[in-house]
Amino acid sequence: MALITRQRRIDSSIDLTPLIDVVFQLLIFLMVSSQFTKPEAVVDLPQAQSGAGTVDLSREKLSFAIEADGTILLDAEVVSRENLGAVIQQRVEKDSVKRVEIRGDQAANYGVFIEVLETARIHGIESIGILMKKGEGNG
Repeated sequence: MALITRQRRIDSSIDLTPLIDVVFQLLIFLMVSSQFTKPEAVVDLPQAQSGAGTVDLSREKLSFAIEADGTILLDAEVVSRENLGAVIQQRVEKDSVKRVEIRGDQAANYGVFIEVLETARIHGIESIGILMKKGEGNG
């Protein structure tokens, strides 16, 4: 009696199930670890953390101060918001002032600060400095 032997077929296909599982796990990991919105930046503007930014006092400059209630002072004199542009323009033409320094109270309205910056820029100021108190413990 003759034994009939069958030849076994060699399975040449690749099992993709583990590969697909790894790809899905990688996709889930990337989705969970990525940020879809940028976090809000928390800033504390009144204090500088370094001693950088030395001021050259020999140059002509305008010194503005913005108080907590929004009052604008130019060299210790009150300036109205309506008259701010004219005052800056007059000092630029008369004294060739090209620099502004601004000190602002910590509780001052940010809109007033931006208004002073934009008005100074429009009327020919080339350099704007922001004065802050030095951070504590920074020598």
